[in-house]
Amino acid sequence: MLALSRGMRILIAMAMGTILATVTACGSGSADSAGTGPFVFYVSIDTSGPTAILGGGLLGGARAAITDINAKGGINGREIKLEVSNDQNNPTKAVSELQRRLAKGKPDLVYPGGSSAVSMSMLPILTRDKVLSVGATSSIQLNDPKKFPYHFGVTPPSAAYVPTFVQLAKAKGYKKVAMIYSDDATGQSSFKQYEGPLKQAGIELVSASYDATALDMTPQLQQLKAQNPQALIVNGYGTAVLYVLRGRSQLGWTLPSYGDQLASPSPIAGKVTAAQIQNYQVIMQTSSLAGDQQHPGLDKVIQTLKTSESAKYLTQAGLALFTTTYDLLQYVAHVAGQEKTTDGEKLAKAFEKFKTPANPPWVGKGPKGEVTQFEYTPTNHFPKTSATSFKYVQPGTYDGNGFYVPGKGY
Repeated sequence: MLALSRGMRILIAMAMGTILATVTACGSGSADSAGTGPFVFYVSIDTSGPTAILGGGLLGGARAAITDINAKGGINGREIKLEVSNDQNNPTKAVSELQRRLAKGKPDLVYPGGSSAVSMSMLPILTRDKVLSVGATSSIQLNDPKKFPYHFGVTPPSAAYVPTFVQLAKAKGYKKVAMIYSDDATGQSSFKQYEGPLKQAGIELVSASYDATALDMTPQLQQLKAQNPQALIVNGYGTAVLYVLRGRSQLGWTLPSYGDQLASPSPIAGKVTAAQIQNYQVIMQTSSLAGDQQHPGLDKVIQTLKTSESAKYLTQAGLALFTTTYDLLQYVAHVAGQEKTTDGEKLAKAFEKFKTPANPPWVGKGPKGEVTQFEYTPTNHFPKTSATSFKYVQPGTYDGNGFYVPGKGY
């Protein structure tokens, strides 16, 4: 055999190292048809538009989870790589950016927008390409496993909040309730969720919708006031809620009013007067309230968030935004570890049979993950909640740790 030169021996050694590395990588996840390389988490969210505060909190939670999971070896040995697309809460832009990304290859996991309208625009494309998506938008239209088999929700749908209001309305003896809502996919879905249960309870529901870009809700409020309802349900987010509350006050209409799941966490402290929130209550998940019992691992996560570049959003938008993305990534990593795969189709099937462990690594859903349970079925891709998951409280604001404090800030 001819003697090999030193240079040739080095080249052969390098080639063998590459082969062995490839074999090792493939062998370590032989059940993982998704392959190797970074686990790409693609987040479509508004980072500069009207809902940028939401985007800031969601991204802060995602980055905290990624740091934690990657320090433990990633998802099945794959380091998580975050990719952010600024969709400005615009469905058309979200779709355009998604198609541009898919042309380069499929992400492993997608967060499909901060509003139901954006999610609805993205899901048909993600479904076509069989891309796993997990999001926090709550329109009931998103919970359609036959139409969107690879999409899962991690926050309760609007329907989950409704029984708490129906129970309250019956206790108060309300016979007619009004609702003002945004004339978009999110608002329409919220209205539909209240309509059926209130009718079943023998309570009449009258309604008026407003354009999401409207600056004055007085005409709609006057229309509702003329029908003499005993209570008002408010749907919207941010400035829309401010306009409703200001318009209600201008009309001298102080009937009991209740924010829905979208209106309730809106950051309105310092932007309304005491008169404008008279007889107005908001509904919150108990896990987001100051003083409630929390997951033993939550404080460590909070301290991490408070030293991050996204810390300001804790007091602006609340801890629940951060734990939304923190928890969904911990959930995906946990199930992927159990199933020994990062393949989206396989994970979707695994989600449908998953049961919450005794000590889950997601920290924002109660001491043992019982307030919102990531337990799905082939016919329901939204999480489970219980009768004690929600509570009506006075409008407040968030403390330094991001917990909601009723009455604070007014």
